[in-house]
Amino acid sequence: MQTVDGKGLLCPQPLILTRKALKNCLPGETLKIECDNKTAFQNILTYLNDQALSPEGTELDGIFHITVVNEKVEVEEVAGTGSIDPGMCSNSYVVVVSSDKMGDGDPELGAILMKAFLNSLIEQPILPTHLIFYNSGVKLATIDSGVIGSLKTLDESGVDVMICGTCVDFYEVKTLLAVGRISNMFTITETMAKAGHIIKP
Repeated sequence: MQTVDGKGLLCPQPLILTRKALKNCLPGETLKIECDNKTAFQNILTYLNDQALSPEGTELDGIFHITVVNEKVEVEEVAGTGSIDPGMCSNSYVVVVSSDKMGDGDPELGAILMKAFLNSLIEQPILPTHLIFYNSGVKLATIDSGVIGSLKTLDESGVDVMICGTCVDFYEVKTLLAVGRISNMFTITETMAKAGHIIKP
């Protein structure tokens, strides 16, 4: 039996841990998951159901418990779980991050969503060729941003992490950078122009 402790983690981290654990489960093996985030609980149940499994979920004193038996010989991603068929899109894409927050509206929520996006990016079957940070997005490349672990994983996986030098100077964060390389707007523009497509969270 394998266990996943997702308590204290924001979505989608409990789901990411569940996916990894399920892939390592033997046929017939039981997986137990715990989390204290209702959204993560619901997302995990949806994911497991999409895998043609039969999870059981309960709540006790604010802690959500899920038990599921790996009934499949091989765990396969199916439609609706975020999996990507490499044949459906270009292998070349660039992610550009122009803010340390995602979307409009509440700033606190925007910061949470941006961190969730970057932490989820490392789980994609096709990684971007480049990850470009400019404007306040450069703050995410600093040591205390909360996503440095994911950014370093992307960097070590061959993703070119580019940081706008003008923006770094404007926000005075050069000494705080923990990942990536300083670049310039000409190179950034050239990289974006050559991309198969661009994703801007």
